[in-house]
Amino acid sequence: MIKISRFDKSLAEPVHNGTILGMKAFSSGMGEPFSHLYGHLETNGIMDGNRRGHAHPTAEIYIVMAGAGFVIIDDEEAAVVAGDVVEIPRNAAHTMENRSGAPLTWLAIWWP
Repeated sequence: MIKISRFDKSLAEPVHNGTILGMKAFSSGMGEPFSHLYGHLETNGIMDGNRRGHAHPTAEIYIVMAGAGFVIIDDEEAAVVAGDVVEIPRNAAHTMENRSGAPLTWLAIWWP
């Protein structure tokens, strides 16, 4: 059986203190060696509610799936669009910001 995943706003739940919507991307039981979540920001929003963002001891990758926005990592800012892959180092403060009139969706993948 072919399994295809895509972000579905109606199945997503508030995460990061309610500042974004999140949804698992892969079926449970696949045994993947990483954790993952779709992240979704509506128009003119910012994850974590501020530009300082959050940090954790794991490296992380964001794959931008739809829309355009900005990634902020340790006071550096870069524009991102669908198809971009962002590498986030361990312990780096980071967030995503959407200043546009269209939603921004990405896939976050992290591992110990």
